[in-house]
Amino acid sequence: MEECKKIWDILLLGISNNISTVSYDMWFKNLEPLTITYNKLIIVANLKSAKNTINKNYRKIILDEIKKLNTYVDDYLIITPDEIPIYQDKIDEIKKEEASSTNLNMFDSNFTFEMFVVGSSNQIAFAAAKAVAKQPGTLHNPLFIYGGVGLGKTHIMHAIGNEIIKNNKKAKIIYCTTEQFVNDFIDSIRNSKDNEQNRKFREKYRNVDVLMLDDIQFLAGKIGTQEALFHTFNDLYQFKKQIVISSDKHPRELTFLEERLQSRFSSGLTVDISLPDLETRIAILQKKAFYKNVNLPINVIYFIAEKFDKNIRELEGALQKVIFFCQLKGVQPDNIDIIKEALKDDIDVSSHILSLDSIVDATCSYFNIKKQEVIGKKKLKQIVQARQIAIYLINDLLGVPLATIGSYFGGRDHTTIIYARDKIEELAKTDNLVATQIKDIKNMIQKR
Repeated sequence: MEECKKIWDILLLGISNNISTVSYDMWFKNLEPLTITYNKLIIVANLKSAKNTINKNYRKIILDEIKKLNTYVDDYLIITPDEIPIYQDKIDEIKKEEASSTNLNMFDSNFTFEMFVVGSSNQIAFAAAKAVAKQPGTLHNPLFIYGGVGLGKTHIMHAIGNEIIKNNKKAKIIYCTTEQFVNDFIDSIRNSKDNEQNRKFREKYRNVDVLMLDDIQFLAGKIGTQEALFHTFNDLYQFKKQIVISSDKHPRELTFLEERLQSRFSSGLTVDISLPDLETRIAILQKKAFYKNVNLPINVIYFIAEKFDKNIRELEGALQKVIFFCQLKGVQPDNIDIIKEALKDDIDVSSHILSLDSIVDATCSYFNIKKQEVIGKKKLKQIVQARQIAIYLINDLLGVPLATIGSYFGGRDHTTIIYARDKIEELAKTDNLVATQIKDIKNMIQKR
């Protein structure tokens, strides 16, 4: 039960952060996940005393961590080895279902709805995909998803497949690239003997509950395949089978397609995934870093998110490169200079980048104050004013979320950030000195 172990490993990480090392080693270290049944994670403890102690003293901690997972698991049960036979039938049933599964393609287990970061650029596509996965063939059929390279189209298609299989392991699903569909059609013609290959092609793509075709734009110039897809589409649609298609363009822009195919593709729901905004890119990095068990400071996350704004694939690649570089060098990814060195082949590190660090550095230089003092807890009048001006400038020049600013300044809450911002904003209108300081620091930032 690979999924069961993966969920338990994530839970253990959260639990270990909330209890002492001694308690963890004594009560949790030797627990083993067994299975998931009726949305409940079954865990085996060697001793009944361990079972009783955990349920008595740590149940709330475990349930809180389960809630954070945001998966279908909503509870847990600890059993002892002598109780395992009670749950063995369920394990055998799951294995039997997995062995008899008729799905023709496997989906990447990392591409799930839980791992998909939702933002303004993809929230409609995400909602539509979840609806389709919950009730395939009844809502939004066909579902047509379009957007540029590396923005998450393939992830969301795999997420649909994973969710459907989770709800119905016997569902027949084909997920393939359009190139594979084309190649299968060509083979059905080239190797046709008494129409046997052609019959196999029709059965493969029509005897399914869900058909998912990725990158439909590669049908350009393939008239015969378009004809085959048209009839496949009609057959599936007639029997209320779900069709999901992805492309780099809206159906009306696929001018190389036959008009009747364009019409079919547009007959359901068409949704787009656009470039992720800064906040979404930050959230993606935070989530990916969490699952990789890497602690990245907010200024490092912001730096990477600012530099890689074209697509998610490049963003994740940059994160992976930083992690590998730091592991190789034996250093922590907590310094912008280290990050610049790790990504020197991918970005122009000599160019100026407007960031939290650059604004705070300019403010510190202007007031001749150490950076640690500005982002720290000291309450000397000069330091407090410099800190508030830096907060105001970050909000004014970058517009990042208040929570992000608060995290950067030592974990301050959003009310503190709002107070600092509003205070300096008012002073800038009435106090000529503060207005001049803000203007001077902005000039310093621009010249750097």
